[in-house]
Amino acid sequence: MKANLIASRYECSRCKKNMRLQKRKGTVDGYEWRCRNQSKDNRHDVVRSVRKGTWFSESKLAITIILRLTRYWFGKSMNEFVMNDLKVNKNMTKLIRYVAAILRSQVGE
Repeated sequence: MKANLIASRYECSRCKKNMRLQKRKGTVDGYEWRCRNQSKDNRHDVVRSVRKGTWFSESKLAITIILRLTRYWFGKSMNEFVMNDLKVNKNMTKLIRYVAAILRSQVGE
């Protein structure tokens, strides 16, 4: 949130109140946005992924890896990081190029 990669708040589509960021086992990132309302007239349980609306919303990578990739991309040491820190092989090049293109388009580079 501090790096503005995910939203700092979301409004519930049902009641228009701010949703709460909650820990959630079984989700890829360990968190989700949630609004639970138990009132008789507007009972609902709305859940939203923390990735929704982000450039990595369709990615299957762990958010920790996505954040590290982003950090190193802006630090201009992406290839070295991917090969050494993440311990991946050269087949990762396509993903790196894809992520780099998305990041460039997001920052207007």
